[in-house]
Amino acid sequence: MCTELMKLVHKVSGVIPQIEAARPRSSGMLALSSLTSEIDKAKQLLHYCSESSKLYLALTSDAIARRCQRSRDLLERSLDLVRNSVPILLAIEICHIIDELRNANFVLDPSEMEAGKVLRESLRPHLSIDGPTETLDIGALKFAASKLHIMSQRAVVIEKRSIKNLLSKAGDRKAKKEWLKFLLYLLNKYGNSIVAEQQENAIILGDITNEFQTSRSSNDAKADLLRNPVPPDEFKCPLSLRLMYDPVIIASGVTFERMWIQRWFNEGYDTCPKTKEKLPHQLLAPNSILKHEISKWCVEHGIKNIDLSKRAETLCSLEASSTSINSLGSLAHGYVDSIYNPDPSNGRVPDDLSSNSIQSDDGDQRCETSTLGTLRSLALLPKLKELQWESQCNVVEDVKNYLDRDEQAIGLAPFENFLTLLVHFLVDAHDQGDIKAQRTGSQLLLTYVTKNRYEVTCIKKGAFSLLISLLDSEVSEQVLAMLEVLSTHESCRPEIAASGVLAPIFKILGSRNRILQESALKILNNLSYDCYVCDHLIYLGCIPKMVPFLENSLFTKLALMILKNLCNSEEASTSIAETNKCIASVAEFLESASSEDQEYAVAILHSVCREQIRYCKLVLEESFTVYPALINIKTNGSDKAKASASELLSLFQDIEHDGL
Repeated sequence: MCTELMKLVHKVSGVIPQIEAARPRSSGMLALSSLTSEIDKAKQLLHYCSESSKLYLALTSDAIARRCQRSRDLLERSLDLVRNSVPILLAIEICHIIDELRNANFVLDPSEMEAGKVLRESLRPHLSIDGPTETLDIGALKFAASKLHIMSQRAVVIEKRSIKNLLSKAGDRKAKKEWLKFLLYLLNKYGNSIVAEQQENAIILGDITNEFQTSRSSNDAKADLLRNPVPPDEFKCPLSLRLMYDPVIIASGVTFERMWIQRWFNEGYDTCPKTKEKLPHQLLAPNSILKHEISKWCVEHGIKNIDLSKRAETLCSLEASSTSINSLGSLAHGYVDSIYNPDPSNGRVPDDLSSNSIQSDDGDQRCETSTLGTLRSLALLPKLKELQWESQCNVVEDVKNYLDRDEQAIGLAPFENFLTLLVHFLVDAHDQGDIKAQRTGSQLLLTYVTKNRYEVTCIKKGAFSLLISLLDSEVSEQVLAMLEVLSTHESCRPEIAASGVLAPIFKILGSRNRILQESALKILNNLSYDCYVCDHLIYLGCIPKMVPFLENSLFTKLALMILKNLCNSEEASTSIAETNKCIASVAEFLESASSEDQEYAVAILHSVCREQIRYCKLVLEESFTVYPALINIKTNGSDKAKASASELLSLFQDIEHDGL
């Protein structure tokens, strides 16, 4: 496991200089800082394992595996945030590293697994008495020593030295000290006899081990081949070299993954990444046949193909119309001058741009005309500020009506000239007191952020600040709905938290508006899935604000989910324990009829008690029904709740045994 983690750390560390040279924007710098911090933590874990006792590592192997997995997950999350803030070529390289992180498995060596299991089962009973027993059967220790290759006097000395080093750093962790002291006692008493027996069987054991490892390596190779089928080259995006989810064809005739080729164009490239030829246009056409073949291959091989862009919509196929892509683009550009310069006499959009004036009896022509009309209306947005206010309102309403009738048309909206300008329009509508324009603009924005799943991850920080300034306006409900959607995106969460939204969100929690309260809680719940934002939420006092929602509220489930997510931060346990009525309110849900509420509640209490032993006593004092409720959950709860309840009961039993 350590070797696997070491490879991942080396791989991630190698890309740090390139990320720094790319000078990512503010959210990217925050993610980069977190990434370097996680690398340091992973190195500390590797250092701990390298200096630790083999016997103690075997005893705590499950915990080490979880720490490795958590380190891997945090590295992956930080890289995923960084990739949205760097140029596309570097983003693709980061995606390949993310793939390696996701495919990494931290599996114990069978010999280490056997050694740890035997040690735990054999030694645990002896820790329940006042001191080590003289009648201990040392068979378990000899077995573990053979599996861990402790076969010489020097190896025993190294083990003793490592255990003493761990003892000196154990602090007030009583359980850990007991295990270490017992292992040291066993090595002092039986070390010589272990070495003698191991040396006699070294040759035989070595032969058996080599044979087993050879057989296992062969079987593992076969298993890997079956588990990891390689997709055909034509199913991979030429730009990212990853399995495509939403393949599209560009003007050069080459098929790419929509997300990556769109990002390529957004960064100013006007060439085909594969052929290097200059493109006459940047329109995309879905490759439906290839998408069907990819889906069929994934089903056959049991592969879950993930849509990285989170987009459910595709562009209308322009090839089906009687006009080619080139001619359609030319027609659209032919209107630009007249669109940018509307009739100054009335300040209105020319009548020929009205969707109602476009009529056709032919189905294909209607599709083409509708698409052309959308292009005309969207072409107004880059210079929206140059129009008179009435014309601006007409343009926004016209675009909204188009998108209401045809959701696929939203894919034609250029992000940079769409979202930012609409946010500014919404702020202007608020400043002018135009309620109708506020509602139209907010509805259009809500539709856009809901349907355009990939582009919203590129939202600028300034847009968040503008949206937040509208939380006290007539469209506060729509603004909260937009923030709720945006907060579902990992890359948006740090920006939202840094934009100053938390103060007004907390203020809304104290209001009596149930609709706004629900949206505010959903936003906090989404933000709490980011471990870096969690620290910010805890610092600003989020946990005390959840207590009222745990008591006679319609939103108890959301409050429990937020507290559970916050428990991923070490500071959460202290805040929960020190917040008046928090533990007592959470404990009440241990007897809830909802298994989901029980699962959240027991997970929260387990996180609190696991961090500080003294909190176990506090939990027991806050609620007298905790014990019977946990016993019931251990028997009848969900799998996750059973596991947490079992560990929590063990902690309570240890406290009682120690007389604390």
